[in-house]
Amino acid sequence: MRWLLFLLTTLVFAPGVYAEVETKQVIQQQLADGSLDSAEDSVEEWVKKEPENAEAWHTRGVVMAQQAQNAFFSAMSYAGKSVDSFEKAVELAPDSIKYRRALMQFYLMAPSIAGGDDEKALAQIEKMMALDPAQGALAKVGYFRKHEKMTEAESLLEETIAAHPDNADVLLYAGLQKQRAEEFDAAFTLFERAKAGVSDDGSAVSMALYQIGKTAVLAESHIDAGIAALNNYLEKASLENLPEPHWAQFRKAQLLALKGDTETSEQLLAELKGVDDKELQEQLAQ
Repeated sequence: MRWLLFLLTTLVFAPGVYAEVETKQVIQQQLADGSLDSAEDSVEEWVKKEPENAEAWHTRGVVMAQQAQNAFFSAMSYAGKSVDSFEKAVELAPDSIKYRRALMQFYLMAPSIAGGDDEKALAQIEKMMALDPAQGALAKVGYFRKHEKMTEAESLLEETIAAHPDNADVLLYAGLQKQRAEEFDAAFTLFERAKAGVSDDGSAVSMALYQIGKTAVLAESHIDAGIAALNNYLEKASLENLPEPHWAQFRKAQLLALKGDTETSEQLLAELKGVDDKELQEQLAQ
């Protein structure tokens, strides 16, 4: 079920995914608490009450995908419900990149027995390209990477950067690829460009600030620039769909320690001891 883990990482665990409406907040909390059956009951009630609500069906797809990951005998049944839900969301809101991306990722990552289909994934990518050439191109880069066509992926990504030099989403994506490859200088350059770029909702610009700080930690360089970027990130009024402020504070504390300011670093880390975030607490314990 590694494909489901990848899908869920993309669709579920981004902070604030369900932060807009009270029903979504309830489901988000249920997922975070591991109360999957409660989340399933909540989302089923939601689609029953609002059968024409694309976001409700998209959320049902996410919940059913997580149920499939945690099930055994009923995993395929939940996978079927997940893809059916993503398809319904696209049917109701065909111009939504968000819903088409989720459906494309399911087709791409799931095995054929669970509903995966490369041809259907490519069809969604073509639709995305017609709606938003930059987002469609990034989806196709992901398709190439999934099939280990790294030369094609790199070539298309470079073409996309050239065609959309101020698109913060494109620059952020490229920066993250360089960061994962530990090409930190190249990642810094791309994130710096992204923070000065343009994105529809501004989230890519804000994420670039966070990634500058994180990359400074990983590279143990550009420390002052990393601290400045994290301070800027923490000043943002809205951090929806982005890492929580306590993660930025944790990265800042790491950079201060690298800079030799252990006293301030330890003060910041002490403030994080009570934060309800399992992954953060594991990092602090190390």
